[in-house]
Amino acid sequence: MTSRAMLQPLLLAGLALGWWLPAQAQLANNLTIGNPKAMAMGNAVTADSTGIDAVHYNPAALSKLKGRMTTLKMISGVMDIRAKFDPREGYNFFGYDDDPYKNSSTRTTTPAMYLPGLGGMTEMPLLAAPLAGLSINPPGSKFTFATNVYAPMALGYSRDSDSDPGRFQGRQVSLQRITYFSPSLAYQVNDELSLGLSIGFSHQAMALNQDFRNPSLLTGLTQELNRALCQPGLQELLGAFFNVCGGRIGPFDSLANLQLDLQQSLSPTYNLGILWEPTDWFAWGATYQSEARMHLQGKYRIEYSKDWAGFWSGLQGSLFGAIFSPLFPYGAQEESGNASLKLTYPDSFSTGIKVRPFDKWQFNFDLRWVGYSDWNNFEIEFDRELDILRIAKTFSSQNATNRSIILDRGYRDTWSWGVGVQYEVNDRLALRAGYEYRPSAIPKNKADVLAPVGDADLYGLGFAYRWDKDTTIEAGFNYFVSKQSIPAGSSCNANCEGLDKLVYNPYAGLNIETTVKAYIFSLSYTTRF
Repeated sequence: MTSRAMLQPLLLAGLALGWWLPAQAQLANNLTIGNPKAMAMGNAVTADSTGIDAVHYNPAALSKLKGRMTTLKMISGVMDIRAKFDPREGYNFFGYDDDPYKNSSTRTTTPAMYLPGLGGMTEMPLLAAPLAGLSINPPGSKFTFATNVYAPMALGYSRDSDSDPGRFQGRQVSLQRITYFSPSLAYQVNDELSLGLSIGFSHQAMALNQDFRNPSLLTGLTQELNRALCQPGLQELLGAFFNVCGGRIGPFDSLANLQLDLQQSLSPTYNLGILWEPTDWFAWGATYQSEARMHLQGKYRIEYSKDWAGFWSGLQGSLFGAIFSPLFPYGAQEESGNASLKLTYPDSFSTGIKVRPFDKWQFNFDLRWVGYSDWNNFEIEFDRELDILRIAKTFSSQNATNRSIILDRGYRDTWSWGVGVQYEVNDRLALRAGYEYRPSAIPKNKADVLAPVGDADLYGLGFAYRWDKDTTIEAGFNYFVSKQSIPAGSSCNANCEGLDKLVYNPYAGLNIETTVKAYIFSLSYTTRF
């Protein structure tokens, strides 16, 4: 076995830094808008009125808002992320099977948010955020103007324990998109038809703190070579020619920590909507939400373990290392600088109907498409050549250059559907319930613990209470659940063992079971002014 082959899985571990992005977006998609009606009715509201949040769901429905109106809302939530790791039969790497994380589990409920200008990714005691918007419809006008502050995507969590096995696929993670200004316009063509347009100006942030390890036959061999060759006397004899005694790299050792902080302050998108209501008992709506092509920029920092640095610096100091020096890391303790990522926020299309077959009952049904195939690959650029890039370009020249990595992801577009029902108890009180099926954009051979999201179910409950003729109070609750099984060797984002797998597999040989549950609550206050 050549030394070049031994380097492949060790150094290409750095490729994993971009793999968490798409799955997190699918998990957070539409969950953090905080509209109580949409939450309660399974997001089946494209043909319905959602107040000021129509800026997002269907800007044509803003024509339903008469006079001057403002909405204040508070959204809070808890996310419970768990995973279990069990070894396959015959689990070992070159005879080593003392993995401290086999037969273990991880759980986190600690939220993290990205605070622009206030310190980046920050662990929070409670995930809660106030949001607001307003609309103006001049008397007798067919135009309605509005703007809204909302979060199309907001997800983050933290694992703060050094003994948590989940830290190898996310010690801290944050993926966040905040729309801070959304000038919108709806035009009521006639009593049946309305059209709408909204322009969203958003802040996009992505941050990651992650530890690395590489359980494999190759790191098992590396540890065995260290044990066999680093004996008194033998080390002095062979060290000048082939020195692997500067540090130990074993299959279960923590090798490095990566911190990545990327953001873009201005990322514009637009939403187009149409709403058609030919009768009092039927309505149809459709919305297209545009993509956003972004170039996120920020900082990276990689801290290597003493064993990692010592191993490579020792090898570089030997005759073998001098001959093959261009292929080897130099054994740096730390690398840091500027990084950027080309990313497309995917476009989407939704359509739905609203039906009122009885005076007190209303039923909604929606279909939604999201173009996650835009995330077929990512390109991450660094300000200089890193140790990991020196090897990556040698073994995978189509995916790496001196200063960049292209990550091939293979994600797929999704179609989801939702249903909702509303029952009007009286003129003041309406009760709501709904369900949404959310298929995963992640192929099974790409599943991991960083974003442990398979096919998911979203359940909703809520109510609306009209306090007086100008004021309405609404509440919505969501329960989100996703479970998945990742048998050992089935996903080369997590647990593959093959020598030819040039990917990061920190749980190689382990069967993984993941569960994600989210509990989200929103309360809004809408009034005329």
